[in-house]
Amino acid sequence: MAFPDLTDIRTRVRSLVNETSTSTFLTAAILNRWINDGERDIAIKTGCLENVDSLTSTASSRLVQFSGHKVKYVEYIGSTRVGLQRITPKMIGHLAYNGSQPQYWFQWGRYIVLEPLPGATTYSLYAYIADYPTIEMSEDTDEPQIPSECIELIMDYCVYRYLMRDKKFQMVSAAYSVYVQKLNAIRQMYWRPNIDPRTAVKVPDVVNKEAK
Repeated sequence: MAFPDLTDIRTRVRSLVNETSTSTFLTAAILNRWINDGERDIAIKTGCLENVDSLTSTASSRLVQFSGHKVKYVEYIGSTRVGLQRITPKMIGHLAYNGSQPQYWFQWGRYIVLEPLPGATTYSLYAYIADYPTIEMSEDTDEPQIPSECIELIMDYCVYRYLMRDKKFQMVSAAYSVYVQKLNAIRQMYWRPNIDPRTAVKVPDVVNKEAK
């Protein structure tokens, strides 16, 4: 079989749940929806679909819009490339910084928020992003976009959805636990983000008072 195309994934799921290919309970359309839902769920929870976007800040604005699920890292592209430090919204206005070029960031919805507030200059950034699948699989020869290490998880997800639809609720919890355990193991092994070890330094209160 041409694993991992859509036809083969459907065949494997039917085998796992012991349903024939002619079953009206488990049609190809239902399976396709579960398979696409599973791929999206896996991509979101593991962060396994990654890309680097080139972004440009807007003059006199902290907000930089991006496309994707979650920003992992941000890099300022100036005369030298500098990785920016992640902060929380409460830290804005309480950090030590030099100049108006981007030095800190956090994600807010579909935006990257920069600190300090950029001036009239625009700045180039690289955003390292965990993304969604860009297509819905529908053709029999379509293949998942998630990495090969994650594809087996799609079958586990579909088994869980099958048991839910079949109202076998005593088995649902066990099936979902198996899926989550495997998902977490894959995430820890391949895509667990490294924690930024740096500590953001707040401007001492005495300095703030003198500045006022």
